[in-house]
Amino acid sequence: MDTTLNVDLKKRLIRAQRCFSTLTDTELEELEGLFKEKRVTVGETIVTEGDIVDSVYLIVSGTAEVRHVYIENNAVKIQPLATLGPGEAIGLNETGFYSLSGVRTATVVAMTEVVLLRLSMAAFHGFALMNSHVSEVMRSYVRNLMSRES
Repeated sequence: MDTTLNVDLKKRLIRAQRCFSTLTDTELEELEGLFKEKRVTVGETIVTEGDIVDSVYLIVSGTAEVRHVYIENNAVKIQPLATLGPGEAIGLNETGFYSLSGVRTATVVAMTEVVLLRLSMAAFHGFALMNSHVSEVMRSYVRNLMSRES
């Protein structure tokens, strides 16, 4: 994992996220600058269920397992929920940010070496405040998506 992240790949991954698809090219370029590269090793926990959502991630390479970890009969149990790979997101879905409560709904663990793009929530909120139309664009996108599902 000693390669440098290709800038074009970074742009493609961010632009492929449906929740960002209606932002202008200028807004997307600004948003791209807020995503920071992070590398994790096999077995490393990326996010932990119950923690505050402080960032979202895009998987550049590698695989990660989404898990529900719980205690049953005084023993730790792990329930695998999904496997994520390149192009998929942690904490982000097609309508925007996955957790409405602001708390992680699952634990995600690296199954291989993983290269991620990390967007801190603080950076995103600053971006949305500096680009007042971003919040409205994302709300409008969600409304249109929900109306299609009805």
